[in-house]
Amino acid sequence: MLGLMGDLLNSLPDAEGWRDIAYVGYCDGDAGLAEGFAEAAEAVFKQWQRSPRTGDQLLLPLIHNYRHALELALKQAIRDAAACLRSDGHDNPSLRPAELDAHLKRKQRHRLGPLADQLGRLLKELALDGLPGDTMRLLARFHQLDPTGEAFRYADHLQTSARTVDVPQLTKLLRDAFAIVHGGVLTELHAHVDYQHEMHEMRTDYADTFDDMTF
Repeated sequence: MLGLMGDLLNSLPDAEGWRDIAYVGYCDGDAGLAEGFAEAAEAVFKQWQRSPRTGDQLLLPLIHNYRHALELALKQAIRDAAACLRSDGHDNPSLRPAELDAHLKRKQRHRLGPLADQLGRLLKELALDGLPGDTMRLLARFHQLDPTGEAFRYADHLQTSARTVDVPQLTKLLRDAFAIVHGGVLTELHAHVDYQHEMHEMRTDYADTFDDMTF
């Protein structure tokens, strides 16, 4: 029956104008999707600021969106770092895309602390700057508060002794951590890819020049 009806998205009537349209799947992978969740978190924060009364019901959705943004950004950074290591000639089976994705799905799952640790090890192997200490501590505390990715998704799952929280201060901490992982580490890895390509071209040019030399 569902096959005849089509799915929810393609069952909708045509939009009235182009401003009403969003293209499905055009989000530039996990990096782009992470940015989308971070923007959603900021939209929730703006709504919290506009609320005439304290928007307590917005707190967990705000945190959850930033948490998922961080998870996606960490996983994308791990994939990018592994690709850089493969490009350098590392042949560890755990760096292969299929094995790495299986590890992320079955072992790491939604665990921010272990994901941050894994990324740190890969960045160290590449001789690149790791995550700052403040960011690592925030991710570790985030993981302690929500080790399974469910604490902010459901009522009564969050275990904390806090009765209130400074929402602007918390949002700034999460915003800064996301900027470090998404804007900092991913950018650093993209620059490293460019460096690897330049070095490969230099070695190729040198080898061609050496082969053309006559003695």
